[in-house]
Amino acid sequence: MTTSAEAAIQTELEHLSEDECRRLLGGTAVGRIAFVIDGRPIVFPVNYRLLTGESGLWILLRTRPGNAIDGAPEHVAFEIDGIDQAHQQGWSVLVGGVLRRLDHNEIELFSHRFDPKPWVQHERTSWLAIKPQTMSGRRLHAAEPEWALPSEAYL
Repeated sequence: MTTSAEAAIQTELEHLSEDECRRLLGGTAVGRIAFVIDGRPIVFPVNYRLLTGESGLWILLRTRPGNAIDGAPEHVAFEIDGIDQAHQQGWSVLVGGVLRRLDHNEIELFSHRFDPKPWVQHERTSWLAIKPQTMSGRRLHAAEPEWALPSEAYL
């Protein structure tokens, strides 16, 4: 029988390439934006949309004017992840970037093709864009199971 120390050794942490991080960012619609207000970190879940084009990579989101996200400072972090609790594995992508507010012309340009479509759309008229400066990702691969069936199958 494998001890927990042996299982930890068999668990593999993979660093993801920037291309894989971009692929994962493009495949989900919910992430978390993080920033510091009054010396304290704050994290909020948000709907987002990844935009790639001539001006590079952008993470677009919409929020309510005047709320904490709308008032976020210029430097922010953005994070997404996927977790498989049953197999104790998952992945995470972390972006550090610069936040900017989109003007009316930019909103008109993006709104038909790249709308982040927040789950709560009422009053979400403030459009924000994060320009990534750093990007990293990790994937945790679970250790090979000791048993042929998932642990739930055994008494």
